[in-house]
Amino acid sequence: MNAYDVLKEHHIVIKGLGRKISAAPVDSQERHDLFDEMLVELDIHFRIEDDLYYPALKDAAKLIAVAHAEHRQVIDQLSVLLRTPQSNPGYEDEWNSFKTVLEAHADEEERDLIPAPPEVRLTDAELEELGNKMAAKMEQCRSSALHRLSTRGRAALVRAL
Repeated sequence: MNAYDVLKEHHIVIKGLGRKISAAPVDSQERHDLFDEMLVELDIHFRIEDDLYYPALKDAAKLIAVAHAEHRQVIDQLSVLLRTPQSNPGYEDEWNSFKTVLEAHADEEERDLIPAPPEVRLTDAELEELGNKMAAKMEQCRSSALHRLSTRGRAALVRAL
């Protein structure tokens, strides 16, 4: 599968989870479960970008630096959200801020890095190989109980701070 398609499809998954979370009742088990799923998918997404996609686009260093800064912004907003109990009156505002930052990053990434800018020269075969590696990494993470536990543990640690 082409690397661009892998990323675009995963953006759809993440945005879809965002819509489902928004529609679920605040502080419900459904919302907590969907949010846990979002955390796992975000971790997977950042891993495939940071470990595979961005290194393949190393000739677009300035755009990659911006993407890394956006990742930090998403993580910072996520940290604020994790420390805000869903029963808190300001929770919905924090959720909407997080969702806005996350969606803006996905949109900017699709605008600036999908397809890669002209200075990056990837053949169709390289894009296929990269996409296959990304898809395999995603499946490996999704099927790993250790990955899920690790992601939930990091979220619990942030909540406790």
